[in-house]
Amino acid sequence: MMHSSRRFALISSFCVVLLMLITGCGGSSSGSSSSTSPAKKLVIAFVPKLINIGYFNAMQTGGNQAAKDLGVTFDYEGPTTADAAAQVQIIKQLIAKHVDAIAVAPDDPAVVGPALQQAEAQGIKTFTADTDAPGSVREVFVNQALSDDIGNATIDALANAMNKEGEWAIDSCGPAAQNLNSWIAVEKARAAKMYPNMKFVTTVYSGEDIAKSVADTKDLITSHPALKGVIGQCSTSAPGTAKAVTDLGKIGKVFATGIGVPNDMRAYVKNGAVKSFVLWDPTKLGYLTVWAGMQLAQGKSFSATNNVPNVGNVTYDASQKMLVLGPPITFDQSNVDQYHF
Repeated sequence: MMHSSRRFALISSFCVVLLMLITGCGGSSSGSSSSTSPAKKLVIAFVPKLINIGYFNAMQTGGNQAAKDLGVTFDYEGPTTADAAAQVQIIKQLIAKHVDAIAVAPDDPAVVGPALQQAEAQGIKTFTADTDAPGSVREVFVNQALSDDIGNATIDALANAMNKEGEWAIDSCGPAAQNLNSWIAVEKARAAKMYPNMKFVTTVYSGEDIAKSVADTKDLITSHPALKGVIGQCSTSAPGTAKAVTDLGKIGKVFATGIGVPNDMRAYVKNGAVKSFVLWDPTKLGYLTVWAGMQLAQGKSFSATNNVPNVGNVTYDASQKMLVLGPPITFDQSNVDQYHF
């Protein structure tokens, strides 16, 4: 009987130890699995008007830095030429990839708008950056600067170069680009009010193509002998107009300005074809775009003033659902070498 009791006690002890080992290993395995499984990174996508130009390259650089700093993935995809239909196809591909947020700089808001609606229907946060799509489902517009500030600074730059008199023209990019059209409206209104001796001639469209801008501006100068100034309304037409002035030997007679990237405009500031030009920091705009996408994807709201890392204080206009990077910068001989984008 004693042997049986001892045997039973030994068997019981063995079972208890075995059970502890089994449950202990199971608990350890479960804990290890949960601790080593990385949390899924948010994916913030941006579709520029086109890739491989200085301006959007700078936005991409800023977006990449933001992704690194904020712990998200930045998916930068765009067409090789300014093409709203191609942007739509890219947005549809991003929807299929189930990204968390999609920003777009629409070449044509009317064409891109329905694609944003499709993304929103799939639970993807949608917003615009650099260029807005009014009337779309976008949740916020990441704006580089207010239209009044950009337009006023640009026409003032041209007026000062032209001594506030003479004929002037505009070389814009796409006729449906909402941001460019808003700046043009401001420029025309300010010129009519502040510079009565300046006469507006016409607007041409070079479609985000520097070579076409050069050709179009040469045509403008040739067909309007009294022309004294040209605004390159986007980051490809600004250097295009300056190159045309240079190529035709019109430096000091015809003045170019516009919305340009310092790396593209520096040589023309130094040779005198451009007295000054206007922009902002597109690397910061790219950073702000990724930050805004992360906020939306996390279900966070924007404050009236937002302290954004590596960007600074960014205001939010709730009535327009618009974040504003800040005022534009005027570049000239005194500061153009301080910027490298």
